[in-house]
Amino acid sequence: MIHQRRRRRRITIKTRLVECLLFLLALLPLSVARAFARGVAGILSFFNNDISRITQLNIAMTHPQLSAEQQRELSRQSVASTLMGALEMPIVWRKSQAWVEKKVVAIENEDLMHAVVAKQKGVIVITPHIGNWEVVGRCLPNYAATTNLYQPPKITAVENVVRRGRELSGATLVPTNQRGIAALLKALRRGEISGILPDQVPQSGSGQFSDFFGQQAYTMTLVYNLIRKTQCSVILVYALRVRGGFKLVFREAPEAIYSEDQATSLHALNQMVETAINDDIPQYQWAYKRFKAQPEGKSDPY
Repeated sequence: MIHQRRRRRRITIKTRLVECLLFLLALLPLSVARAFARGVAGILSFFNNDISRITQLNIAMTHPQLSAEQQRELSRQSVASTLMGALEMPIVWRKSQAWVEKKVVAIENEDLMHAVVAKQKGVIVITPHIGNWEVVGRCLPNYAATTNLYQPPKITAVENVVRRGRELSGATLVPTNQRGIAALLKALRRGEISGILPDQVPQSGSGQFSDFFGQQAYTMTLVYNLIRKTQCSVILVYALRVRGGFKLVFREAPEAIYSEDQATSLHALNQMVETAINDDIPQYQWAYKRFKAQPEGKSDPY
């Protein structure tokens, strides 16, 4: 009993500390957060650390055509970008909707979004981990009612902040389980928006291997299944970091994403991610272990 009380007390203290840290980070101006991230990235470059190591390995695997020096420079820029994203997110979570929209200083191809929403067939928004995807989530309800899959962080304090921040825009969050997927289906059939992050490694049995920058990446089949069941539209949306804020970018999905052949559709999905990355390679989250799942007979490169 005493042990349980002590454990609860430690958890409470940890939660309060995390809440305080997130609150303090949210007070930083974007320019200060970005400058601080660049400074930390410079320090990390002198030490062995997982962020730099995984970033360098992923870039070497996906961009072998670059020289060793080019790969190192790209990795350095990417680590800085990853840290910028980490510091920006508490800011985006806690700021008002008006603040977020003001920080979207440029929008590219917005007419594409209006066009797919006007079809009233439902829209899957594909948002890779590039730039600041939290900004995309805050902006989507401006175009139509939005339902997003949500996987709660393990730390309660972070979950509370994240959920509250993502719901400020009016978006509906649903869990990453069968109940959540059922909610996505209903939203799409109502002609609404469903936002999906497509470049995470799915659970075993929920994906297939498909080419991604010349590597086999275990790719989610969720998007393919939702398209087949609803005949919805698909669009690529991402928010790149620019001076003074963010640029919201809309891109058409390749026709192959609608293919009845699953392998063809999955390849098109990864091509959409590549399209976003090629717009600004350093801003992609290369520190994620995208290739940790490997085809049978091949080992985890990490």
